[in-house]
Amino acid sequence: MTLHTARATNLALTLLKTLGRQIDDTNELGTERAISGLLSLALDLKSQAEIDSKQADYAVDACNEALTCVANTMLLLPKCRPLFADIHGADTINKILQSGVTQTTAFLCGRCLFLSIESPKSAEYCVDSLDLPKTLAQTIRGFLDRESDKSDRFSPQQVMNELFKAAMSLCVYYPRDTPQGSSDDALSPEHAVKLLDILQVSLDTLFALPLANGHLADPARQAIGIALNFPTLSPDPILHCWLPPKSSGAESERYRYVDRIYHLFATLAATSDESYKAEITPLALVLVRLVTEQPDVRQRLFYRVYPQNTEDYSALPEDRPGLSGTLVRLMRIPEGGMVSGAIGDFLLALLGQDVSKFILAVGYGNAAGYMLARGIAIPDSVIRQVRESVDSNLVDPVTGRYLNQDMDRELANMTDEEKEREAERLFVLFERLNKTGFIKVDNPVRTAMESGRFQEIDEESS
Repeated sequence: MTLHTARATNLALTLLKTLGRQIDDTNELGTERAISGLLSLALDLKSQAEIDSKQADYAVDACNEALTCVANTMLLLPKCRPLFADIHGADTINKILQSGVTQTTAFLCGRCLFLSIESPKSAEYCVDSLDLPKTLAQTIRGFLDRESDKSDRFSPQQVMNELFKAAMSLCVYYPRDTPQGSSDDALSPEHAVKLLDILQVSLDTLFALPLANGHLADPARQAIGIALNFPTLSPDPILHCWLPPKSSGAESERYRYVDRIYHLFATLAATSDESYKAEITPLALVLVRLVTEQPDVRQRLFYRVYPQNTEDYSALPEDRPGLSGTLVRLMRIPEGGMVSGAIGDFLLALLGQDVSKFILAVGYGNAAGYMLARGIAIPDSVIRQVRESVDSNLVDPVTGRYLNQDMDRELANMTDEEKEREAERLFVLFERLNKTGFIKVDNPVRTAMESGRFQEIDEESS
């Protein structure tokens, strides 16, 4: 191919790209012959650029225009996406990526893969026949520390984001083989190993990329979403991705990914901006899996959330210092949606799935919405505690604080008349609850009155 030919090809493909943006003209490009021809041309141009440096720029630009035509056609004409799989278009994209690419070429390859991987069959072919996870991981890693080329259309982070979207498609569509009745939608260990390279580069990206203006960088958002698809227990290659084997280095090296995910979670949770909710949820869910499946991780994070341990009931849960109070405040937000549930799952996992400890640590008043949504019943032990707590220094499961402190604080600011009205209100409330069957406990007000602890106030002397 001569310099003149490379330049002419580039101009012709640029014109074709412009015409292909019209939906009527896209039909002409949405055929098996057209897509196959454009992909073959892109690969030939990429190879030619490596051989002849004089026409490299024109050849690379022409390659990018051919890939843009394919991507635009699949975007505007979704019915042609199966054709890409039928002609094994992923083979061509895989070869282009393996040969070393510019930022724009890598971005367009990622876009083509993302649009074309939309079925278990296509994902299976890319993983089992092409080992595409390895190619994607190597390409992403190449852009992780690369300085941005300002002459290119796309930044390294934009390229990584697009490649991660293709990787996510592989994780989503690759067969799961989840055991029947299992609530865990993670990949099976056998299948997760085949996508191991994607998990590793996702964790490395989370570890390496700093927050961008207080938010997760776009590639980091994709990376944490991908990590959600993987188990943490087995086999050993998967376990060692999450928790690298101990070496001669510091113990913190083993937990570097766990600590990084926790740090991102704690930092974002501490902000009051509503826009952070979508970023907190996947971080919390990844931590839930780690805490549930790895006892040492649970112990490590427990003392970070509760450095004073869970038995400090002198303050209301939402008023306690540090992350524990912050998480309770987030969990009780009525419109919290998924983030409230994810935080509830995290705290419950952190407390060993012990519902009684969870209620005492969070307060039933704060946890009621979460427990209702998850179908979690109040344990009998907590109900018994309500019955027995009239004269004891037990924790009020509703507020999560010592019962006598709540009573003393409220009673100290009430007149005798207000105390009497409050007692009458509580009496009526407990009677209604007992009649409806919502809760079956002895009415503490009736018990107190029968025992002589309440005294009728003489209105004339008040």
